[in-house]
Amino acid sequence: MNSLSIKEISSFLSTRIHFPKKSPAESPPHKNWDASARAAIVILWGLLVYPQLDKDLQQRRQKKAVTIAELQRLFFEYLGSKEQCMQILLLLKNHDYIRMDEEQTTIFAGTELYKAVDALKMYRLFRDSIISRSFYQQNQ
Repeated sequence: MNSLSIKEISSFLSTRIHFPKKSPAESPPHKNWDASARAAIVILWGLLVYPQLDKDLQQRRQKKAVTIAELQRLFFEYLGSKEQCMQILLLLKNHDYIRMDEEQTTIFAGTELYKAVDALKMYRLFRDSIISRSFYQQNQ
C-alpha cells in the first residue's frame, strides 16, 4: 500500500447510507473528514476486518486487534505524528469505527468499520498486497 496516495486509499470508502436512515440528508460521518482520517478507516479495515475474510489468514488464526504502536510504525506516512494519529483514532472511536482497550494501546474493529469500506474492492487490493501479507506474517 505504500505506493498508494492518501486520496487513492480513501477512495475505497463507501458513501452509501445504511438503513434505517434518520433523515434524508444523512450521510456517513467520514464523508466530510480529511483524507488522513478516511485513509485510516481503510487501513484499519485492512488490518482488522480483512483477516476475517481471507481463508489463508483465518487458518493462521490472526489476531483481531492491532496496537497503536504497530499502526504508527507501518503507516506513519499516512497517519502522521503520534499526536495526529491519536486525534484520528479518537475521532474514529467516537463514531464506533474502532474500539480500544482500557489503556488505549490496542485497537479493535467497531461496527461502522465493517460498513464503511467497499469490501469487494478492498478484498482484491489486500489479497494482492505484499505489504499486508508481510504484516500478517510478522504478527503471527
